[in-house]
Amino acid sequence: MNIINVIIEKSENGYAAFIPIIEGCVATGKSLDETRSNLQNAISFHLEGMREDGIEIPDEFLGSFTLQFSFDLETFLNHYGRIFSKRSLSKITGVNESLLSQYAAGLKHPRPKQSKKIEQGLHKLANELLQISL
Repeated sequence: MNIINVIIEKSENGYAAFIPIIEGCVATGKSLDETRSNLQNAISFHLEGMREDGIEIPDEFLGSFTLQFSFDLETFLNHYGRIFSKRSLSKITGVNESLLSQYAAGLKHPRPKQSKKIEQGLHKLANELLQISL
């Protein structure tokens, strides 16, 4: 199964998503779920148009594929801020709570090493949660 990278960004009215490997395939929505749903429709529509126009479709779309969503840190922190407080994220990731607040406000931008540290903390938590049975 191919993995298609999708970039999610906060927009003025909600969210925007695009796929870097197929130019012009974008979707928007007021919520993240709406944006994801709209993107599924946009992909189908875009690929159909490419076929009709005789444009070569990237190999990643020629079989089964799944979408992998990438966020910039500001968008992630604001979207998941209802679930993760800055304090809890600080404990999970080892990144200072004040610094996380500055990232969420767009006042500072993390270095790649710092972003990776946050990502690794979140993945560790996700793996722990996957091992729970209720």
